[in-house]
Amino acid sequence: MLAALAVPIGCAWAKAPSRSDEAPLSRPAREDAGPFIYQEHEVDVPARPVDPLEPAYPPRLRALGLEGEVEVRVIVLSDGSVDGARLVESTHDDFTVAVREALREARFHPALRRGKPVSSWVTLRLRFRLEE
Repeated sequence: MLAALAVPIGCAWAKAPSRSDEAPLSRPAREDAGPFIYQEHEVDVPARPVDPLEPAYPPRLRALGLEGEVEVRVIVLSDGSVDGARLVESTHDDFTVAVREALREARFHPALRRGKPVSSWVTLRLRFRLEE
């Protein structure tokens, strides 16, 4: 069984900078995304997946009996689409690839600020667990 947990805790895949190295709290987005990508603490309601994210368990890692997790910071635009993501941490590259593929198809309920949908960052932790 795959337990993919989307926990509110940035498709450009790069190691995320430490919080102290990160850009200012509100940052320019894609031209059609509006003027800002808000940080998680700047929104009233964080972005969340429309459906649970269920990345495919990498067959090789399943055969080896390996479990793991991936934490990513995702940019969710005001229309609910994913504009990019930054890898924060991953226990294995194959899990990272699986999460990247799942995010390509993912749709989100956008974050809300003052009752209006806005583009924002959201941090997700996805856990890969084998059936018991």
